[in-house]
Amino acid sequence: MSEKIIVYGTPVCPMVPPVRGMLSQSHVDYDYIDISKDSPSRERVRQINSGNESVPTIEFPDGTTLTEPSMGELERKLKTLGYEVPLRAKLVAMLPMIIFFTIIAWAVLRFLGIL
Repeated sequence: MSEKIIVYGTPVCPMVPPVRGMLSQSHVDYDYIDISKDSPSRERVRQINSGNESVPTIEFPDGTTLTEPSMGELERKLKTLGYEVPLRAKLVAMLPMIIFFTIIAWAVLRFLGIL
C-alpha cells in the first residue's frame, strides 16, 4: 500500500475533476491513475468494487476506500486523516457541477422556447 492517496478514474467520468480539485486545493499528496490505460489498476478497482469499474475510487494509506463519494464524504474522510479542507477546496470541487447544471438548465429553457 502506498503512503499516498490513490485516485482511480477515467477521463470521461464527470466526478473525477471535482475529487481531484478538492484534493489539490487541500494540499493532499495523491496519485491519479487512469484505469482505461492501466490494466492492473483497473483490476484493483474491480477488486474494491465487487467486480465493477466504478470511478472515482479512492484508496487511502490506512487501507480504506471510497467509491463515487459525495464531496461531503470526501471532506469528512480527509479531516479524519488530518487534512484541512478550506472553503476554496469545496468551491473548486463544486465548479464543474455548477457549470454542468447551468448548461442543462440553459438547454431545457432553450428547448421550451423560454430563451
